[in-house]
Amino acid sequence: MNDAAGPESLRVRMFDWLTRDEVGFGGAALRSALVALIVVSVTAAILRTVPGIAPQWATTFDAILLLATAGFALEYLLRIWVAPGDKDGAGAAGARLRYVFSLPGLIDLIAALPFTLAPHLGMHIDWLDIVPIFKLLRYSHAFQFLVEAIYGERRVLASAAILTLALLIFQSTIVYFFERDAQPDKFGSIPEAMWWGIVTLTTVGYGDVTPVTVGGRVAGGITAVLGVCMFAIPVGIIASAFVEAVRRREFVVTWNLVANVPLFRDLDAGRIAAIAALLRTRQAERGERLVRKGDEADSMYFIVSGEVEVDTGSAAGALRMAAGEFFGEVALIANRVRTATVTAATGCKLLVLHKRDFHGFMEAHAELAALVRATALRRIEEIDAPRLGR
Repeated sequence: MNDAAGPESLRVRMFDWLTRDEVGFGGAALRSALVALIVVSVTAAILRTVPGIAPQWATTFDAILLLATAGFALEYLLRIWVAPGDKDGAGAAGARLRYVFSLPGLIDLIAALPFTLAPHLGMHIDWLDIVPIFKLLRYSHAFQFLVEAIYGERRVLASAAILTLALLIFQSTIVYFFERDAQPDKFGSIPEAMWWGIVTLTTVGYGDVTPVTVGGRVAGGITAVLGVCMFAIPVGIIASAFVEAVRRREFVVTWNLVANVPLFRDLDAGRIAAIAALLRTRQAERGERLVRKGDEADSMYFIVSGEVEVDTGSAAGALRMAAGEFFGEVALIANRVRTATVTAATGCKLLVLHKRDFHGFMEAHAELAALVRATALRRIEEIDAPRLGR
């Protein structure tokens, strides 16, 4: 039983390390190593094309690219092995095939092939050594948001593309009739005129083809103005969809974090969503000061992971708070300055409730407010007891 469970546990762990962001030190180290390998490989592929560097360092660059290729080949095999994720059985083969024939899988395969050897075999395809640059997109949330934005607005973008194509054909045709006699070598047909139309609509204007007749120039000016308007439409659509995708991602992340806080764990999905809309995530490095004693209070904090050290200045010394606890509520409830200095004892992930949202939160969630107030009153008594001589 243990023998069977061992490889399965290793595969699941490796799947998490390769595909998920929040996987601890092991996953972060592996992902950092892969990114470094990609950067080194692409840098070597670029430098080996520089005439002043390539002759002296050709052997070194070839060795670097071969070692990087070996690393990418190992990664590719690992990704095939872990493709089923935390599931196994009949669906494992299908999951592996889906990865192999997916776009990321094909990029990984190309990166795993030693194209640096191609010139030695009489082939000229070593330019494919630059393909690993696309592997970086896997680690870019911005690229994922862009893909999501384009896919979500694909119908609207398709309509805008059809409208732009219609405008391109119409304007190219108009200019063709004005310019065909004056410049038969440049506007001899509508397809030839469309080259002018494309560079004019995109406002690039290379200047290699320009109208010379009055009618052609008027049409060209109208085309340039319409080009600005037409390309502003898809840009605006993609930009707003991109922002919305980022907001959705942040909301989902915050929702999951809120659901893991013991204080909120028993709430229904609707209430968790309402609370998640109020909270903001924050990462804190070890040793980072989160709250300073004597400062004005502007927020309270819920600890999602890690530990913080709370120093009230009492003889008892500093105490520690771990995941699931919260701090900073005392100053907000008692309307006083901070009563303790709080420092991250380890790397921490926190949820922050700002002062402007605090009272609304307390009014909207009576039972949670009661727990927060009870904890705050107990802490206030502990803080005030030494001063009152109790």
